Order: sequence, then structure tokens, then C-alpha cells
Amino acid sequence: MFHNYFFLKRLASDLHNLLVGYELQECFSQSKDELILGFAQEAQEVYIRANLNPQICLLQITSDFKRAKKNSIDLFARLRGKKVSSVRVYPFERSFAIDFENGYYLIFKMHASRSNVLLAQNHETLKLFRNNLPGDKELIPAELKKDPKLDFERFEALMGDPKAYIPALGKEVYQSLMELGYEQKNILEKWELMTHTLNLLEGNPIRIYQNNGTPVLSLLEQNLPILLETRETIAACTRFYEEYTRSYYLHSEKHAAVRPLEDTIKKTKSYLIKTREKLEAIKERRGYEEIANILMANLHQIPKGSSSVVLHDFYADTEITIKLNPEWTPQKNAENLYRKSKNQQLEINKLEENLRIRQAQLDTLEKKVAELGEAENIKTIRNLQPTQKKREKQEEVLPYHEYNFEGYHIMVGKHAKANDELTLKVANKDDLWLHAKDVAGSHVVIRHQAGKNIPKTVLERAAQLAAWFSKRKTDSLCPVIYTPKKHVRKRKGTAPGAMVVEKEQILMVEPKNF
Repeated sequence: MFHNYFFLKRLASDLHNLLVGYELQECFSQSKDELILGFAQEAQEVYIRANLNPQICLLQITSDFKRAKKNSIDLFARLRGKKVSSVRVYPFERSFAIDFENGYYLIFKMHASRSNVLLAQNHETLKLFRNNLPGDKELIPAELKKDPKLDFERFEALMGDPKAYIPALGKEVYQSLMELGYEQKNILEKWELMTHTLNLLEGNPIRIYQNNGTPVLSLLEQNLPILLETRETIAACTRFYEEYTRSYYLHSEKHAAVRPLEDTIKKTKSYLIKTREKLEAIKERRGYEEIANILMANLHQIPKGSSSVVLHDFYADTEITIKLNPEWTPQKNAENLYRKSKNQQLEINKLEENLRIRQAQLDTLEKKVAELGEAENIKTIRNLQPTQKKREKQEEVLPYHEYNFEGYHIMVGKHAKANDELTLKVANKDDLWLHAKDVAGSHVVIRHQAGKNIPKTVLERAAQLAAWFSKRKTDSLCPVIYTPKKHVRKRKGTAPGAMVVEKEQILMVEPKNF
């Protein structure tokens, strides 16, 4: 209710009693939405701090203000040295003016998010504080003066419409009337309730309430905890400024801290859902080991060179059609299925491990969000956030993309310098190194698993990635070289990503992303 005519009327009266005879000695800004006015009379000083941030738009009146040594600018220079002659409210308007000598005056247009301070002389607006409200330049000060008749005859002619009777009544007062059953009353009862409400607005003490952590200034009684009750508008004005800005900046700090966490929570939950679905699909899929066992039990029944065979499935007691590689013996087809079964189990184990890690991360994130939500001051919020050093460590980006295929870990360098780091610092000597032949592209590394040869399917998949992340990604086929990483070295002084490769082999593949 700070931006209500009935409060501003009281404030203007008290400012008149305080400022008349004072000289404006300073008028400056040290942030784009804040105007500071410094008045003095003999040894007495008064400062009006007008914070016109669209989310705040409040005034603070204080006896002391320290101007910053830099990054501040003087404004409304023609007022400097002028004395205040009066402070007046515009009747039934959310604006008041401080009058100075020589016909100058500052209009404080307190229209919530469109609040502004205007310098005027006589009936002309000269300058604006907030120039992003160009309509204010056309404002004619004389038109701010409104003086509606507040009598029963006009009230009755308007059929008791409170907004038409007093447009400056404000949302809170209108809402209060509605809650008291205003609409259901006859015209005389409405008049009685309206008169009573106006008397309260003129005579009630000013109260600052606490509403779910947000301060509320009101001239009407509310069923909320009271922070302050006073008839001193300047004291109420300053206390409300302090409470509201503290609440606003606390909320802003919380929001800034919580928003990235909530984004990460959303992504983590999505990952968990998709990974659980993938894991469930793998577990429900017919196991490679069972199919291999069926093949091994029927080796004598499988003709050589068959591309498929129909056998009795002794697990389900039915017939099953099994696809085969005609170039392999039945036993080798079974061995391939056993290998796939082992890789499938490795993939299941990896997915389950990832789920445990991500679930723990989710629990930590949700706990942090809850702690931030309960924080009661900015210091606590900042203590809950990582320091810059920790943040930099957390945000340290791996030099490669990671993929998992048939239980094998494949890494793809992100750029030239990352290629160097991947090949020279991350890769081990027995890892397999791949690169598109004779063109620029990413280094690709398949992590070696002790006692195992990298399957052809994994080699081909990694080669497809090497082709995709190269200048040949649009070719139908791309030659890719591969060799153990121990045969890859870097000459001193060569460009990032450039390597000397020995004992390489070549594989032709179609470029394909993962």
C-alpha cells in the first residue's frame, strides 16, 4: 500500500514539515535505478533514497548516506543550491511533489513498476530520471491535479461503484470492500461502508505486516503478524524500505542459487527415467547366454553355412529361430553369443552403477535446494554455495565425449587441444587409438580391457565415430586408421592434435554418430 494515495498524502505532509527551508546540496545516482537527494540546513542533513528498480520502487529517508567515490553521476544540476518551499501530494493521485525556489519542482510519480522522478518548472516537464518511460516526458503536471466531489449525490449517481467514485482507492482497499460484502449491500449501506473505510484510511496507524516472509505496508487492519505499528510515516517508510529490500534481495539470491540446481535436478531425473527404462529393456530381452546354450546343445543339427536355424527352445518349450553368421561355424556363432552375453552383463552393471551415482547426486541436490529454501539471510545462502575455487573445479570440463558400447569405454576428443590431452595424458599405452585418415578430426580411444581383444563390432563402432567427428563426416565411406596408443607420438613444436602414427591399420566405415 506504499504506492497508495492515502499513504503518500501522509508522507507528503510529514516531508513538508521536515524539509521546508532545507537546501538541496546533492542530487546524484550511483546505480541506474537509484536517485539520491541530499538536503541540508545548518548542521542537519536529510537524504531521500529513491530506489526505482521496477521490482522495488520505494523511498528511504535517512540522516546519513555515504556517496561512492566513483561510478556516480550528478543529476538535475539546476536544483542544486535551491531551497525547498513545500512538499505537496497531488489530490487522489499516486504522486507528490517537492517544490523549490524559482518555480522548479520534482514530481515523485509512485506508480509501482512505472515509478519515476520528473524535474518540472511551472507547467512543463524538463527532465526524467528513468528515460525508459518516454511517456512521462509528455506528462503535463497540471493534469495530475484531480479533485473529485466526495458526496452522496455523486456516489449515488455512480451507483456506488468504488473504482469510479475514487479511482485512487487502490487494489487493497477495493479487495477489503469486497470481502466485507460491499457488492451485496444497498446504496445507503455502501455509502456507510465507503465513508467508514475512508475514515480508516485517514486515521488508522500505519502497520507493516509479515506475510510469508514478505513485508506488507497497510493502513487497514489485517490478520497477519505485525512488524511495526506507528503514525510516523517517515519511520514507516524507512522501515518498510529496509524490510522489503532485504526480502527482495534475499529472494533474488535464493532464486539465483536454486535455479541452476533445479535445472540439474530436472536433467538428472530425466536421465534416471531413461536409464531405468533402458536397463529394464535389456533385462527383459532374451539373454544371449540362453540362445548360445541352445546352439551348443544342437551343434550336430545345424548345417554348415546356415544364415538361420529353427531349434527347440528347452527354456520356453517352443520353437525358436536363431540368426547365424553363415561364414562362421555353429560353435563360433555360439561363442559370439557368449561374448555378447558377457558384454551385456557388463552393460547392465555399468547402468546400475550409473543409476546409483546419479541417484546419490539427486539426493544431494534436493537436500541443497531444501537448505537454500530455509536460509534466512544472504550470508547463509552464500555459505551454502561452493567457493569460486570449488566451482571452477566442479565446472572443469572433460576434454572428451564418452560413450559405452557393448561394455567398452570409447572416448572422442572435443577439439585439437583436447585431442592432445586425450591421447597424451588420458589414454593408456594398450588402448586402441583411431583417427580418420588424412583429414582433420577427433582422436578416438577405446579403453583396453585386460585379457581381451576388442571385438570387431566395437572397433567398427569407434571407427564410425572417428569418421563422423572428422572432415569426412558427409562421405558415404571413410578410411579410418587404428593402432595401439603406444604407436602414437607427438613431435615437438607441431600443431595441437597433430601426431606421428606407426603400425596403423585401415578400416573402411560409414560415418555415423552414436
